[in-house]
Amino acid sequence: MPNSYRRLAVFVDRPSSGHFVWILLESTDDPAVWLDLETADGIFDTWHDAYNAGNVALLAHVADERAGPEALQA
Repeated sequence: MPNSYRRLAVFVDRPSSGHFVWILLESTDDPAVWLDLETADGIFDTWHDAYNAGNVALLAHVADERAGPEALQA
């Protein structure tokens, strides 16, 4: 059986004007349901900075960037 991909996404939220945080989401077996996987420890001044930091965090969950976010083996 081929490995399946983890469905990961970066979301940027603005809790208040001029403050941004990234949130990593992972889809469950139901593709309509997403769960918080990880959240930024701090606040960013721009959406772009938060998004870039979120992508760095997402890549930390990828063992091989050429293969992508493969599902964890049970």
